[in-house]
Amino acid sequence: MRLVILASLAALAAACTKETPADPAAPAPSAAQEAPVQVASAPSTEQTINWEAARADFTSKRPADAPATVQTAGQDGPSPVPMLLPSGIVQTASDRPTPPVVTQDGYFATYHLPRYDAIVNGSMKAYTGTGPAAGDKQALKFTTGDGVASLSFSRYGADYLIDFECREIDGPAGCITEVEAKEFAESLFVAQTR
Repeated sequence: MRLVILASLAALAAACTKETPADPAAPAPSAAQEAPVQVASAPSTEQTINWEAARADFTSKRPADAPATVQTAGQDGPSPVPMLLPSGIVQTASDRPTPPVVTQDGYFATYHLPRYDAIVNGSMKAYTGTGPAAGDKQALKFTTGDGVASLSFSRYGADYLIDFECREIDGPAGCITEVEAKEFAESLFVAQTR
């Protein structure tokens, strides 16, 4: 979901820029001569999901305390990507679990933990940018910002992003270290598949 928002912002920023004429002495075109601005969305590719591998992990790596079914909100039916959720009982501050929300392209689930909120996103669409190639998509990529951290990776052909939004900042490292973020990601299990 956050990838869609970031891609939309990038497309909007690109649409707001205007090229200058090649000859500085040449008059600028009038408003009537200017072509309408078209906003292009960031290019995306729909991923091929390896449902067989997801089903195998659903059967063999499912924690004993995992619920038999996952209640979801949003669109009807299962998530279009394997739903990865953290093991153990993760509940909101009000002790009521927040159900994952299924969208057209994937899902997201929010967990309110003592020092931060963890938002787990899964998407079947990969958005391409203008930067260098991402490299190994299976590798966990950790980034930080002011009061936030993110961990991205691919599994089963789907792209996943975990955002950690800090409630308390524990110093220059923020509210979560790279090691803790990776431990959280490694606790994810296949909670729903097709």
